[in-house]
Amino acid sequence: MLQINHLTITHLKDLTQLISDLNVIVNSADKLAIVGEEGTGKSTLLKAILSPQLIANYCILEGKIDNHFPKIGYLPQALSQKQEKMTVSEFLYDDLDYVSFDFNAFYQMAARLDLDIQALEKRNQSLKSLSGGEKLKLQLAKLAGENNDLLLLDEPSSDLDAQAIDILQAFIQSSDKAIIFISHDEALLEKTATAVLHLELIKRRQVARVSYFSGNYTDYMTYRHKAYTKQLEQAKNDRRIKAKRDAKIQRLHQAAEYNVRNTHDSTMGRLAAKKMKNVLSLEKRYAKEEEKLADFPEEMDSIKLFFDDIVPLDKKKKLLSWGNHDLPTGQKVSLTILGQDKLVITGKNGIGKTRLLTQIYQELDKNHFSIGYMPQDYDSVFHKEMTALTFLTQVSDIEKARTLLASLQFTRQEIEHSVLELSGGQKAKLFLARMVLAQNHILILDEPTRHFSSTSQPLIRQLFRDFPACIISVSHDRKFIDDVANARYLLTNKDLQKY
Repeated sequence: MLQINHLTITHLKDLTQLISDLNVIVNSADKLAIVGEEGTGKSTLLKAILSPQLIANYCILEGKIDNHFPKIGYLPQALSQKQEKMTVSEFLYDDLDYVSFDFNAFYQMAARLDLDIQALEKRNQSLKSLSGGEKLKLQLAKLAGENNDLLLLDEPSSDLDAQAIDILQAFIQSSDKAIIFISHDEALLEKTATAVLHLELIKRRQVARVSYFSGNYTDYMTYRHKAYTKQLEQAKNDRRIKAKRDAKIQRLHQAAEYNVRNTHDSTMGRLAAKKMKNVLSLEKRYAKEEEKLADFPEEMDSIKLFFDDIVPLDKKKKLLSWGNHDLPTGQKVSLTILGQDKLVITGKNGIGKTRLLTQIYQELDKNHFSIGYMPQDYDSVFHKEMTALTFLTQVSDIEKARTLLASLQFTRQEIEHSVLELSGGQKAKLFLARMVLAQNHILILDEPTRHFSSTSQPLIRQLFRDFPACIISVSHDRKFIDDVANARYLLTNKDLQKY
């Protein structure tokens, strides 16, 4: 059992509370999903559960974490630089407990994930040379072989192909281990979570709020929406009653004040003064009652971005036309892209999807189209000195950039600090904001939804669905593919197939 009591986590840099007074119990076989907007402390909480020392250099931890699970397995959001330099063999075997490791379970999981361990070892590849999906599969296979009692998984599906996501889903569902996982994949959450922990920063990201729900993700979202609607209606009703009451008390006050000023008879004057006293007393009582008025609920997850000023491309405009085009990865690709196509490319991990997307970008860029590009690795575009503001002012004036960042709930510190200090979701928002400001006609997106919270995913899909021009994307997000794509392609070892 894992028991967390009155846990508060405060960021050392600006003393902002990320998590406030969290109380939760996790038992064997529980599948607790941690959800929330970017920068709300999800990964920090997972690290604190693993070992409070992992966050000691940037956070203050108060409260108690009592972990009675003997052995914990951890899948981080990103591998360390030291791990990236390791060969596959070094990563798998250097710290292995050969006595307890289940090699049968390890190789079975690797086979199910279509991961050829022997081939990777034979090539003596470093982890850095593997695709994001291959790295995840390797970690998942190793976790399957370890005899862990509690698994902590930070975005386990973020780089996996569709087949691997299904296998991960089945693994979580069937496991008898306690699993605490962070995910932005709505479909995965709906199928696996037995409880939901929602971390939020409200009141312009200044106040931490935690919500625990025992039940599946779909029921939680229904409950959350009903609670929001109920509080909103109560707040509106309270204001209507207050407005009527205020109008009434104003009339009484004005009448009483008039009588006090215009009554000269001593007896009538005393009566007028008494009425005024009663009115003032009533005003004080109403003022106290106003303290109990229902607050308007914090607006549910909002991405205030709109591609309003983009002039749509002609539906028939041919942007790209390839016939048996040779890719560096060996495939021959035939592909035509028109002005308002929204196409999604899928395929196994390591098959060359990102490289195909890069080639398409280079080809379109030659023709001087206005292109917005969101890479899979955000930090390949950023550098240490770059701030959120300088990134956006490359395509816009400073006032527009500041206004847009404020609407996206960026704090002053987040606007001015290095972009490398931002969470993955905040970095993703920056790329979207840049595209809006640049008024790009073509968006090239490599796994665009992977870092957005599950609660804001529907808004992101709506944003792309409403985009009036061309989208070329790589994605394994099942809901994104269903909601946004009007053309789907599968990259195989030989070619690009439309389906």
